[in-house]
Amino acid sequence: MTTATSVDEHPHVQLLKKVYAAFGVGDVETAGTYWHEDAVHHYPGRNPLSGTHKGLQESIAFANKIFELTEGKLFMQAWEIGASEGHAYALLNTRYERKGRVLEMPFVNVARIVDGRIAEFWTYPNDVHATDEFWNS
Repeated sequence: MTTATSVDEHPHVQLLKKVYAAFGVGDVETAGTYWHEDAVHHYPGRNPLSGTHKGLQESIAFANKIFELTEGKLFMQAWEIGASEGHAYALLNTRYERKGRVLEMPFVNVARIVDGRIAEFWTYPNDVHATDEFWNS
């Protein structure tokens, strides 16, 4: 007889929790240790952060750019983190502050996990047009 593990115990869930714990305090370098060297991060829209960021160094540069643009004024709260055999997802409330403006909305992140690390990552804001307006201001 096998015993099912709870979703919280799934290794992919634990991985994303570690990533968000590090990123949430601005520790981009530690967050990066959970990514493959050739990881790809997809960020939608038409703004300075948009595009396909290839490789760990581009992904770290992307994250550092967020902290630079917000002067560290960002907050993410995960409502739910789940996982399957090859993927993990997070439903988040995200708040950014920049130049006296605030962007707060739900985001969904999806990660493809290979050998216990992130190989590919997709970011989906609830309103990509509002996100573009915020980052382009």
